[in-house]
Amino acid sequence: MPVLTRLVQGKKNPNRVNLYLDGVYAFSLSIDEVAKQGLKKDLKLSDPQVAHLKQVDEEEYIYVKILNFLSYRPRTTKEVRDRLWKYGIKDLSSQNQIIDRLKSKGYLDDLVFAHWFIESRNTHRPRSIRMLTQELKAKGISEEIISSVVGNISEEYTAIWRILSKKLGQPRILEHNERSKIYAFLNRQGFAWDKVKEVVKKWESE
Repeated sequence: MPVLTRLVQGKKNPNRVNLYLDGVYAFSLSIDEVAKQGLKKDLKLSDPQVAHLKQVDEEEYIYVKILNFLSYRPRTTKEVRDRLWKYGIKDLSSQNQIIDRLKSKGYLDDLVFAHWFIESRNTHRPRSIRMLTQELKAKGISEEIISSVVGNISEEYTAIWRILSKKLGQPRILEHNERSKIYAFLNRQGFAWDKVKEVVKKWESE
């Protein structure tokens, strides 16, 4: 049975411990994991124990990469699953362990993502309720969450008005060609034709 001959704190990452078996570097673990596993110098480890610890090391490495993935903006559970698959974690049980850990610490929450996504869209790229719903579904958000969030978003009237102000500036009477183009654009964003005509007419009259 291999013997744990050295435990050396990492220089680049003090929260990691480099483990040596029979005098040869084997793998590293977090300080918390070392304490949890009760690892200490001269401890004899069976081959299954070594295999388990190496798996823990690999999962910890992936977990840190996922935390970095989450640091840029909120993500959905589906996005995290896709990224885990990319990292080689294809076993559903292993994926679930990492996802459950992220959720328990508040790092992953589809409801939080949905609120963030809609707020971002309304601020930068307003969309119709229909298109927002489609986008959220494509990102793996459940219908239950979508219903709860979509029910709280601002009226489409406000969204259309924001687009008009952003693209056309101050309200004014539009030329026929200009009006046709903005109608078509708004329709492509998922807004109903009648709603578009109603809001544009009011916007022109301001």
